[in-house]
Amino acid sequence: MITSGKERILIIAPHADDEVLGCGGLIEKACRYQNKVKVIVMAVGEVTHPHSQQTVTAAMRIKELKNALEVLGCHDFEVVYHDKDSLLDTVPKFEMTSKIDQILNTFQPTMVFIPLPSYHQDHIVLFEACFAALRPKPSQLIKLIAMYEYPLISWQFQKFWNTGELYLDLSNTIQKKVDSFLKHTSQRRPPNHLISPESVKKWAEMRGMEIGLPYAEKYYILRSHIL
Repeated sequence: MITSGKERILIIAPHADDEVLGCGGLIEKACRYQNKVKVIVMAVGEVTHPHSQQTVTAAMRIKELKNALEVLGCHDFEVVYHDKDSLLDTVPKFEMTSKIDQILNTFQPTMVFIPLPSYHQDHIVLFEACFAALRPKPSQLIKLIAMYEYPLISWQFQKFWNTGELYLDLSNTIQKKVDSFLKHTSQRRPPNHLISPESVKKWAEMRGMEIGLPYAEKYYILRSHIL
């Protein structure tokens, strides 16, 4: 479907860097085939990271996001909250769901990718808001709704066993994904950490092994149909 160049693909991420960790290969391929791709990052904000003791501002995170997406050929992105990094659970769910509703109504996507919930409160509440906003509606154009993963789901409070599995071949584009992640300079960790360039590549290699490819991204289908 992506190779047709006719899709309108919406990716909703809790924070800047989740879009690359989960969908970097997808964004690159979709843009390469001239599909419309829009990335929504729900929250940035001023945060002091324990791993570096560096205070990172919202402006820095947005600049990193812009640079990372440019590596993948994507230029359409939006940040919803500029002061809610790690605080999305303080936003009323109705408010967040309404904002996602507005984005869906304006962009009219044919495919939507949302975060798999993990132990992080921002990921949990965003998943729940997305799930509410993506409720079935008459005359809906969306043909695929899927969850993307990221290395931190290796520590999950629950597992998803009743979803379809969807893989994207990254055999020729894994380095693009890694190069994009490297633009999120403030988020880079040492090689043995789950969020590191090395781990990004190892995770893609693990998913590739599941289907006999050198590298892949894995998605979990929530809803899919043929129009």
